[in-house]
Formats: sequence, structure tokens, C-alpha cells
Amino acid sequence: MLARSTEAPLVANNPGEDVCQERFVHAEQVGEVRRHRLSTEEAARIATFFAVLSDPTRLQVVHALFCSPNGELCVCDLAAGLGRDDTTISHQLRVLRNQKIVAMRKVGRVVYYRLIDAHIRQLLQMGLAHVREDCCFDQKVEVEV
Repeated sequence: MLARSTEAPLVANNPGEDVCQERFVHAEQVGEVRRHRLSTEEAARIATFFAVLSDPTRLQVVHALFCSPNGELCVCDLAAGLGRDDTTISHQLRVLRNQKIVAMRKVGRVVYYRLIDAHIRQLLQMGLAHVREDCCFDQKVEVEV
């Protein structure tokens, strides 16, 4: 059978379009899904992690730390740079710290924050690359003929 590529919208236009029209269970695929299924606890932890990153202000904070020349910024600089008040930025940083996304260090009365590891940087880079792709709006679907 030949495969041809057709463009499909990101959201189904017709009800039922995104569901198999014929029920056929592929036992080998089901086995693989079951073998690699996330535990409920692990799925909940990952969901919480992504939920924390779903807030636009927190993402702006993470991005600012990502772009910082020396890898860290104090609360005052973050607030001024993002056009927010210190209290808002401090709250967002606390949420990020509780999820082990950022770490802090205190020098006298100044508190500096940095991204905790390379994983956070990679996630941000991948997220930025994904939303900046032109192909996201022209999703291609393989259709067997």
C-alpha cells in the first residue's frame, strides 16, 4: 500500500475524526504500552512539574535566568527586568524552588537565583524550539491508500 501525506488541522473538524473508525486491538502494541506505562505516582509528579512551568510569569522568570550572562539574578533585577513587583517575583521563585527548578544563595541581604540543572535548560530550549516551528500549524498525517 502506498502512503500519501495530507495536511490535517491540529484540532479535529469532524466529531469522531480522531478516533479509530474500526476497532482493532494490536496485541504487540498493547504489550509495549503496558510494559512502559508510567506509575500513577510518577505521572502525578511529572504533571505537577509541568503544571508549575505552565504559568507564563514563572516561564518568564525561568527564561530570564536561562539568558542571564552569569547564570543567576537577584530578585530585584528579575522584578525590574520583567516589569513586575518584588513580591510577585519572590512568590514565583518560591514555587520554582519548591519544585527544585531553581536554587538560591544569599549574599548579605541580596538573594540570587539560578536554574538548578541542565535538564531545566534543555526543557526550555525544546519548548522554545517547538513553539517557534513553522510546521506546528501544518501538521502532516500519513494516510494509507
